[in-house]
Amino acid sequence: MRRACVAIGAIAVVACHRDPTSNPARDPAPKQHVATDEAKRLLAELEARAKKIKHAPAPRPVASSEAIVDEVTTPETAKPSVETARDVAALPWILDGIVDVAPAGPASASPLGVLLYTSAGELRIARLGRLSRSAVAVQTPLRPLSDGSGPFHYGRGPALFQDRVYWIDHGELLRRRVTEDAIGPLEVLAKDAHDGTRPGVPLPLPDKKGMQLPAMVAYVVRPAKDDDPLIAKLWVEGAPSEVLTAEGNSTHSVSLVETDDGVVALSVQARMAMTPVHARRIRFPSGHTLLGDDVVVWVGGGIQPLTEMTVLPSHGNDLWGFIPEERSITEFGIARLDITQTPTMDTKTNWVLYPNGIDPAPVAAGHVCGEPVIVYAEPQTPAPESEQELVIRAVEDAAGERRATLAQAKGFAEVSIAEVEGGALVTWASNDATAARTVRCKKHAK
Repeated sequence: MRRACVAIGAIAVVACHRDPTSNPARDPAPKQHVATDEAKRLLAELEARAKKIKHAPAPRPVASSEAIVDEVTTPETAKPSVETARDVAALPWILDGIVDVAPAGPASASPLGVLLYTSAGELRIARLGRLSRSAVAVQTPLRPLSDGSGPFHYGRGPALFQDRVYWIDHGELLRRRVTEDAIGPLEVLAKDAHDGTRPGVPLPLPDKKGMQLPAMVAYVVRPAKDDDPLIAKLWVEGAPSEVLTAEGNSTHSVSLVETDDGVVALSVQARMAMTPVHARRIRFPSGHTLLGDDVVVWVGGGIQPLTEMTVLPSHGNDLWGFIPEERSITEFGIARLDITQTPTMDTKTNWVLYPNGIDPAPVAAGHVCGEPVIVYAEPQTPAPESEQELVIRAVEDAAGERRATLAQAKGFAEVSIAEVEGGALVTWASNDATAARTVRCKKHAK
């Protein structure tokens, strides 16, 4: 099946493969490289297609570091935004106006607002104000970053756990401490991280209160040789790092989910013709890291190089994994894996199908008004090179009745959602910009 590739994919590949010997403090123009002949072929194909569509605007000049955006208030009316494909009145959500936060870059939604990191190792936060209680759409209470907040490049968004933000850049695993009014100094946790991958921090269980976990993050390691398999490590504050990948396997992406007595690591092993998903329980008795057995919970077809699995723990025993991939030679969509919080080899699969395939195919998952949802990009039509739309949809809505269009663009590189009081914040990076909007609960509106 022919895939509709976009410019953001090409830029993402370029940005994510840089010389690991460059100085992260900070080389403004790091050397670029790709690790394998296959990556070179993919890059050439993506760059050829990128010439056909609009590129992102150039980054703005660097300003003073660690700028904090002031708290914002909610305007009374919303700016015009994308019309939804469904009757808005029938949805349980109110979609507030879209805010262009910054040039396109590695962004994540959080309860604090939109998190972005610059190519100089600085962290920017577009702070989120209090959500409105209005029964009609208003402007999202988020102030754009000031001119000169960058430069930003395409990459995987950062992850927030406890009071620290983690990300991977220039071959290093990095973090900064954040509070409501300040950002701490840059910390280098590891120097063997694989550019272009996302750090995995423990995701909380909505209905349960797990144990008090130490600061930790899982990450994919940069291979020593071009043909070496990718492996994942677990970094834990005050303890030696542990290899998560079982011997003889590899790890393409990795996530962590809290449990009653620790965490479970969920990882994707990408092969040419199949995609095994692994689960491994991890406990911390007496401050030591104890790895459980590695269990293969699902095996699918081959996936694209920019694909990763998105994980969502939910109410009861629900734990889902979402992987964009081909279901057959003529079908493409999101495989929803019903992994459950007690992973076994008996994982059931449901599908949300697209009109055509895309790469990258970003997916995010979270909760809005207590309901599990996914946010994902899909082509608007089956035609190759079709423009895309960003969709929010209830996870268990098989008929597609609780879905709405959030944005439209030539293509999307990143998407993220974070639950906040009264609704959720959704952030994305398209070919045009990093943008965001709030999705509010109708039941909380006055």
